[in-house]
This record gives sequence, structure tokens and C-alpha cells, in this order.
Amino acid sequence: MLIKTVRPALAALVLGILVQPCGHAQVPAPQAPPAPPLFAPTAVIPLDAAVTTGTLPNGLRYYVRQNARPEKRVMLQLAVKAGSVDETDAQQGLAHFLEHMGFNGTRRFKPGELIAALESTGARLGPHVNAQTGFDDTIYMFQLPTDKAGIVEKGMEALADFAGGMTLDPKEIDKERGVVVEEWRGGLGAGSRLRDQQIPVLFAKSKYAERLPIGKPEVLKTFPPSELRAFYTKWYRPDRMAVVAVGDMPVAALEALIKKEFGPLMKPSAPAPARDYPMPLQPETLVKMATDAEATQSSVSIVRKRPQESQDKVSDYRRSLVGSLAYQMLNDRFDEIARKADAPFLNAGAYGGGLTPTVDTFTLAASVQDGKIERGLVALEVEANRVEQHGFGAGELDRARKWLLASYDRAYAERDKAESGSFVQEYVNNFLQGEPIPGIEYEHKLVQALAPTITAEEVAQAAKAMFADTSRVILGVSPQKASVAVPTDTQLAAAVASADAVAVTPWTDTSSSAALLARAPDPGSVVDRREIPELGVTVVRLSNGVEAWLKPTDFKNDQVLFALAASGGSSLAAPEKFVEAQLATGQVELSGAGGHRAIDLPKLTAGKIASASPFISLSSHGIQGSSTPANVETALQLLNIKFTAPGDDPDAFALIKRQLEAAVVNRLSSPTAVYGDKLGEVLTMGHYTSRPLTVERISALDRAAMVSFYRDRFASAGDFSFFMVGAFKVDEVLPMITRYVGSLPSAKTPASRFKDVGITFPAKIERVRVEKGKEPKSQTVISYFADPPIEENEQTRVEAVTEVLEIALRDILREELGETYSVSAGLSQLTPQRGGGHIDISFSASPDNVDKMIARVQQEVARLQTAGPTEDLTTRAKETARRAYETSVKQNGFWLGRLQSAKILGRDPLLILSRLQRIDAVTPPVLHETFKKYFPADRYTIVTLVPEKPGQ
Repeated sequence: MLIKTVRPALAALVLGILVQPCGHAQVPAPQAPPAPPLFAPTAVIPLDAAVTTGTLPNGLRYYVRQNARPEKRVMLQLAVKAGSVDETDAQQGLAHFLEHMGFNGTRRFKPGELIAALESTGARLGPHVNAQTGFDDTIYMFQLPTDKAGIVEKGMEALADFAGGMTLDPKEIDKERGVVVEEWRGGLGAGSRLRDQQIPVLFAKSKYAERLPIGKPEVLKTFPPSELRAFYTKWYRPDRMAVVAVGDMPVAALEALIKKEFGPLMKPSAPAPARDYPMPLQPETLVKMATDAEATQSSVSIVRKRPQESQDKVSDYRRSLVGSLAYQMLNDRFDEIARKADAPFLNAGAYGGGLTPTVDTFTLAASVQDGKIERGLVALEVEANRVEQHGFGAGELDRARKWLLASYDRAYAERDKAESGSFVQEYVNNFLQGEPIPGIEYEHKLVQALAPTITAEEVAQAAKAMFADTSRVILGVSPQKASVAVPTDTQLAAAVASADAVAVTPWTDTSSSAALLARAPDPGSVVDRREIPELGVTVVRLSNGVEAWLKPTDFKNDQVLFALAASGGSSLAAPEKFVEAQLATGQVELSGAGGHRAIDLPKLTAGKIASASPFISLSSHGIQGSSTPANVETALQLLNIKFTAPGDDPDAFALIKRQLEAAVVNRLSSPTAVYGDKLGEVLTMGHYTSRPLTVERISALDRAAMVSFYRDRFASAGDFSFFMVGAFKVDEVLPMITRYVGSLPSAKTPASRFKDVGITFPAKIERVRVEKGKEPKSQTVISYFADPPIEENEQTRVEAVTEVLEIALRDILREELGETYSVSAGLSQLTPQRGGGHIDISFSASPDNVDKMIARVQQEVARLQTAGPTEDLTTRAKETARRAYETSVKQNGFWLGRLQSAKILGRDPLLILSRLQRIDAVTPPVLHETFKKYFPADRYTIVTLVPEKPGQ
């Protein structure tokens, strides 16, 4: 816990008030030692004054902050220092099971009652009402509206009940067993089998190696309720808990609610049980080469474990900054190496993190081509040795420092527009991990003071400590098949040792002082200007035919988003060149632009938060980007060169092929990939746009066709419209827009328009069963033909019926039957393409239950078509939509997307503002008719994945 320091003068004044005896002479108190300067290494990092903290008499800690983003929302979390590592052998999985039981009956909420009440206000189970369990802790999370009377109070009551009022009814426990077992089942596969091989090595000789939070199915199915209650009684104590409340409510009101609801919790008379789960830091290097027949790609990592260091002083903060700079520079090197024609890995990265509360890690990891694990491992270790022996160059450090300062500058600029979720996470981390929470004002000043004084030598010395070879773990992953040579554990250890014999020279850092644009283009001009006052949008037509839609906002202080977009996309490619069209932007992005190599562009823009990336989707194409207000010109320059001067590097083409081949060579071993391929084939009747990529197709890629398609799409700016949303003033950005967008070459008359590629949903009922995989799990997608017109009222109604259906099916399949962990329903429609739309219902289950669950889903669809939804289900769907709109309408990304869609699809942009009226018009009778319209009993597909038969 961080301690807020008090200046000596103030401390003496407080002491005098507290001990001053009336009418007696005072004995001067001894002088306290002078406090260190604010940013002295020994100075303690203060607690942010904007957060109100406290500890109740029962030991419960709380954090409260008023914050207006998102508006009319409050985030509540209960963090408990109790996780799977606290379980006995007979309790494996019960920390997580207990988390589930909080929603299945408490002192004040009957089973299902809490979820129904919260969903009636638009707070959905999953995105707004959720919980999670880890090795060391459990966290319950609510995001609730503040404009519904009593809802925040109800949420606080529920969290208090989770803390000390769960009923743990044996009947409800038995009902939930199936749900938790299905959650366990959903995690089965190659990933879990590889994990199970590596966890005992990574967590060697510690209890963590035996306590995965999901637990063991044999325990989950049979544990007596008394074991669950014993865990609850022992570990759920107020002195091991914290409540975090951040949102659009006064601090006093939230603090009063916390005291009212959590104050009565009784602190047990016995001391809190000790939590001592050491992880020995072994001196030797541990190695584990894991393989699996369903693994799809090879990788290797070197994990270095070390004791967790203190975090509470300025010197600790400086150390973390130095580490961040080292990660940045090392990752820049890895990126540059991966782009080389003879690269030893496909990609690589360096990162740090906590393994347990007492152990941190520093990891080097790489994805490699099959059979090249040893080569990739040697490359990682060689680069580590290069840093140890030669450190980093001045140019590298200068760029990394610029990026570091830019990130803090942005956070500081957004200090009054920060989202509540970011504060909540910080405060939970402070409680659970001791992470300092001084606030961005302090951190910004601290970084401004410290960063310029960090030297390359200091970073090099820190890197040497990072790369110490004590307590090192080497983990490899490879597909298990006859054609792939898999190294043994001994061979991996030998590969690392061989790297130490490689003579390394200092890193050769290339940099350039060239400008992004060799010559600034002559600006175009504004030929027309109009306003859409209802939307706060200015529309200008430029001399090259581009129409620019500009919407200044105050949602963020340091964000500007933009897009240059046109109708067309890969639909304009010949079917036999469709893959080249899809990959065209990748070739350009990896090649660079404006005569600059791709690896040099970040160096030229170091410290400038500005980006512009081309995209080609099925029916549209363009360039989208973002920047801070100060870097709009840089972002538009990037847009300009990627439009006018795209690169074409043969090494980039080779890299694309190398990356793609590694991604697809083993995909037929993956049950999920095989199932996804078949699902796409069925839903589109084998259309060429849904064909999976193969090694053979990759080898036949036509580089010239990729570049040609890109240049054809970006030949004339007259095909495009430009959109900008964010923190800018129209008259300040217009000169830049006219120069960098208005100067783009153009035929002026729009000529690009998407082509209907003829995707068609099957005309009759189709049932397909895919048999793949060894685990006892299945996945089913039921799809009904549904291709509503691009009309706002109809789209709103279809969205509502899918929401109603998802809630209804969750209540049946999960809550009533306990036969799935999750179920989803939603419209899939590739607008403006027509003919292939469908509503998907997806769920996972035990293979033994698939057929009856399919029947139950179809029974519920038929019931809703016959009787229609209830008022309660309709209200829940409407509130979800209403709350989503309330939040989205205050986000720049929402407006960029909506304005772009309105323009390209030819819709009235003013309809953006009438979304709430359309939601209000949704009623049970309206949805009843919509259910009858969009779930045809004679036109649907059912595609199911089940395990292979024994011996198959």
C-alpha cells in the first residue's frame, strides 16, 4: 500500500493540534528529518489526491473517484485476495466455481434475479456484469447506469452479498456444475495440452504448477457443497477485500454506499490465514519442448525469472522507465531482423510481466518456421548477448525516449477525458499488486524530469541484469508430425549454449534525416463548402473532386481520426486474383512508401503519434489513420505518400509468403480451422471469397498483380471521400487537407463502385457434421437466411430480435439446462453485398448433448415466432441498444464510421441522430413480426464440429 507523504511543516502543525494540552507549557517536538526533494530517488511516490481511499473498521479497503467518462455510468468492482492457489487438493476449481455462485443466489437476490434486474437497465451479462478468477485473486465487475433510480444501490448490495452473503444452495450448486464443466470443456484443445506440458516447468516446484483456475472436472462434478462453503468462509474476509467505485456520481454518495453495504460485514476474530506460496528461483536452466498433433505453428521463448522488485519510490519508477526503453529498442531490432530475407524467425518480441506476486519475468519470444526452432532460439540469445556486450546506440535511445515522452504527453493531454475503466484497473492493481497510483499529473512531471537524464549506459546496465542466466526457462512449441524435425530438450539447451560462442558486434543502426515528402505538393482548393448544423459537420468539396466531411468534437483532447474511403474493394478483382487483391495492402505496408523503406518510416516519425494505413475490404477501400492534433500534418503526409508512391519491395513479398506459409501449412491439423473452412463453404455455397488459403495458392501468388491492383484502386482521388473527426478546428486543418488530400491525382469524376460478387445463402436446409479433433467437445452454428435491407428501422428490429434470442437461449441452455457456457446470436451481413445475409446462433457443448440442444434452440425460435417475445425480454434488448448508443455517440470512432457509411451507402446522415427513436419504436408485436419474417423454417443450415471417432 502506498503511503501519502506529508510535508514536515504540515506534519508538525497537525501534531501540535493533536497533543497540545490546554494551559500548560509545551515541549518542542524533535525535528523530523527533511523530506527528500519531490523527484529524489528515495522519495516515495504519492497517492493521487483525486482518488478517495479508506479502510473500514472490518479491514475492507475502498477507492472512490468521480469521473464523467462514460457519462451516466459507474464502474464497481470487488477485488478479493483469494484465488486458485488457495485451494486444497479437494477444492481444485472451487475459487472459480464460487465466483459463478455469486450470480446464483445471495442473501438479497434469488437465483437469476440480479441478472434480470441489471439487464433491464441495459447492463448485459458479459460486457457489463462479469467476474474473473486467477491464481491469486477474484474480481467481480459491474458497469451500471447512474440515471436509473436504485440501480447503483442494487449493484453495491450485490457486491456486498458476494463478499459475505452467498447462499450456496446445494440445488443451485448442482445446476451450475454443468455450466462450469462446459467452460472447462471449451478450453480443451491443442492450446490446453501444450500448456499442461509447460506449466509444470515454468512454475517448477511451486503450488501454482498444480492450481490452474479452471480446476479439474472430476472435482467440479463431485465436490460436496461443504467444500465450497469452507473455501468461502476461510478466504472471503473483508480484510482481504477492496471495493473500487469510479464513475459519474459524487464521491460522497459512493463512499456512503460502500460504508452502508460493506460496513456490516464481520471481520473474523482469527487472523487472516497466511498466503505463502513460494516459487523457488532455480539456478539451472529448465527446458521443455512441447508438441501436439493439432498445433499449427512453431515457437520458442526464453523466460528469465527474478524476484519482484519494489515499486514505491522514484528510483523504482526510474527503473521501470529504463526497462520500458530497453523493451522498445530491443523490439525495434527484432522487427528489423524479421524483415530480412534470411530472417531466423517470423517475428519476435521482448516483454516483461508478473508470474506470481513475488516473481517477475523477462521474456524473449519468437515465432519460427517449422523445423527451425533451434535457429530462432540461437538468434534470440545472440541478440541478448549483443545488448549485454554492446548496449544500445544513441540514435536508438533517442527514438525510444521520444516515443516514451509522446505517450506520456498524450495521457496528460487526455487527463480530463480518461475513461473510468482505466482508473478502476489502476486501483485494483494497487490493492492486489501494490502498483503506485500517483496520477498522470505527477507521472507526467516525473517522466519529464527523469527521461532526459537516462543514458545509454544506464539502459545497457539494466539490460545486463535482465539477461542474467539464473532461473532461466526455455519453452518450445512444435506441431507433432513426421515431416517436422523436433529438437529434444537437450538439443534446445545446447543451442542456447552455442549462442554464447557466437562473436557479436555492435548493432548497426541506420537512420535518416530525410523528410517524409521530398517536396511539399501544391495544394488544391476548396470549391464548395456547406454545413450540416444538426451534426456539427462541415462538408467541403476540393478541386480534385474529393468531398471532405469534417466533424470537430470534444470527446478527446488529443485524438484525431480520419479516413479516405471509396466504394469498390476486392469485389473489383477477378475471382482468380481475389487473394492478390486481399493481400495488396500488406505488400505496400511492408514495402514502405514515398521512397522510404517500411523500417525507416517509424524512425522518420519518432515521437510523433501519427499513422495512416491502407485497407481493402470486400466492398470498399481507402486509407485510415489517426494522430494527435499537433501531428495531423504528419499523418496526412503519410496518407499522401501511401496514395501516390506505394512501395514494391521484393523482400516484402518474400516476407509475406514466408509468414503466410507458416500460418497455413498446419491449419488442416486444427479442428477449429477445418470447421471454420467448412462453415464458410456452406454459408456461401462454396463462393470463391470464402475459400481458405493454401500453401499451393501462396506459392502461386502474383506480386505484380498485388501491386497493380493497389495502384488501380488508388489511381484517382475523385473516387474517394475524406472524413475527419476529433480535436481540431476546421479552418486550421483545411490548409493541410487541401495540400495533402486536395493535391492527390484525380480524374475528378467518381468511377469506382463495388461489384455484387454473387454470394448466396443456401436455398434449402443443409446439415453438415465435421469430425475433427480428439477432445470431447463440440461447436454448433445454426444459421437462418436473413438479408434485411440497408434501412435503419429494419436493421434496428433485426438487431433487437437477435438480442432477445440470445438472452432467451442463454436462460434456457445455460441457466436452466446447464449444458453450455455461452450462446450467441447475431446478424452476419456483408453490406452492401446482398443475398448472403444470415442470423447465426452459436454454442458449444458436450458431443452427447448436441442434438437435443439443436432441437431446443429450434423449439425456442418456433415459440418466439408463434407467441412473440415478452415485454421483459423486449425491454432488456431495447435497454442494451439504448445504453450502447449513449456511450458510442460520445466516441470519435463511432462518428467516423457512421459518417463514412452514410456517404458511401447513400444514406441520410441525419438518421444517426434518430437512433433512440427507432429503439423506442421496438415493441413485442413488432418483434413478433420480425421473428416470423427472418427465421424461415425451410432455409437454414446447421454445421456442427464433433470429435473424430476412435481410430479415425
